[in-house]
Amino acid sequence: MRRLAPILPENSQAGAMFRLRPLVTEDISDWVDAAFDWFDDRFPAPPQPILPTPDFFMAPSGRDEATARKILADVQRLMGADQPLEIVPIRQLPAEWRVTVHDTADVAGTFQQADGVSVISYDPELMANPLAFINMVVHEVMHARLAGLDDDLPGGPKAVEPVTDLGCIIAGFGIFQLETADRLGWAGYLSQQTRAHALAVFLQRRGLGEEAIAGFLSSRCKKLLRRAARAL
Repeated sequence: MRRLAPILPENSQAGAMFRLRPLVTEDISDWVDAAFDWFDDRFPAPPQPILPTPDFFMAPSGRDEATARKILADVQRLMGADQPLEIVPIRQLPAEWRVTVHDTADVAGTFQQADGVSVISYDPELMANPLAFINMVVHEVMHARLAGLDDDLPGGPKAVEPVTDLGCIIAGFGIFQLETADRLGWAGYLSQQTRAHALAVFLQRRGLGEEAIAGFLSSRCKKLLRRAARAL
């Protein structure tokens, strides 16, 4: 037998009790909105999310340095970032040795500028997970884009890393941000709730529905995104 949901007045106490809570605080929501305005005023605003498909990425599968350079070229093209960048591997111990020698805080990637040269360094082992590798490259390219703008950023210099991750979502790479964190089980510079909220804002601002990306998210990420979209 089909169970009917109770009908409650919109302003009743019971209705308020079961109303969906926002995923993020009002302060975080305001910060995300301010960041979208800031980025959209300064950089190309993508009309659609970037998907992990050959329609967006021309680089072949592989784990060598040539593949890493092609992925960097794809990310720069998709982001509309044309500054000269180099990408080189970090020389580290093989992954199977790090369990006892290194901790889980190993650096996946870095961005550095010296003598007019901008370089992204990456952990070669990360290339075994293409989604995570692309997410790392996007983060470092965003660092290059924001270099020298620390005082201008929404939240100021102390917010450089969170704004960099948020900028990746605003640039269309929200699937990579949300799904990589879900698969690897880490929080990073933003919570999953904030990522889901920002991705919902992206879809809302671009006039898109959840179906535009639902096929590329885990069930956990879909639930978070759905909650964020309803809260908006």
